[in-house]
Amino acid sequence: MHCPYCGRNSERAGYCTYCGRDLRNLPSQQPAAPRQQPPPNQLPPLGYPTAAPRQQPQPPYQQPRQVPPPPPQARRVKQEAPVPPPAPAPPAPEAPAPFPPRTTEHLHALESGALAFNVLDTTTDGKRKKSVRIVYPRCVAWQQVATLLKAFKEQQEAQFETIIIQGYWPQDPGGFTFTNGQLTYDRAVRLGGQINDRYQIETGNGFEVSSVRIVLSE
Repeated sequence: MHCPYCGRNSERAGYCTYCGRDLRNLPSQQPAAPRQQPPPNQLPPLGYPTAAPRQQPQPPYQQPRQVPPPPPQARRVKQEAPVPPPAPAPPAPEAPAPFPPRTTEHLHALESGALAFNVLDTTTDGKRKKSVRIVYPRCVAWQQVATLLKAFKEQQEAQFETIIIQGYWPQDPGGFTFTNGQLTYDRAVRLGGQINDRYQIETGNGFEVSSVRIVLSE
């Protein structure tokens, strides 16, 4: 027979072997309602334990990997062509006579190596002193002496007791009385018991370490 409660076939007549209901006092002859199946994905009725959703295990925390910055690009240094050393200065010309001169004969022998010069100006005090300024290229000491001596011979006058020749090099800064040597000629100077003519010559500006000072009498 069919159980009016669960709708299944029951082998026993008194009780349903599936739902256990009493089949002896059956209700009115109504078709047994089929058992309602819960819709899918519907939670079961209260009173039944539910299993917690299974959680996926979390991976262990890993610190982000520090990526080192790229190395700076090496600056490419432009290789310049090596600068050649300056050419050595030509050797100084040799003096035609001993230098510094020990006698007036040595002094006058130097004149053959004198350079060309230009007279800048000439000043006098009227009767005793005459000053002449000349300009010429820079040169070695003995050439300065030779050039000053040549200028003196061209500019001397018997009426003056003192004649001064001052040499200049225009490229030199100012601040000195002369920059390219000076010759002072004193006529009839009394030296002890003698009266002589005297030459006093200085090279350069007179203060340089390499300056040469010459004093000769004739």
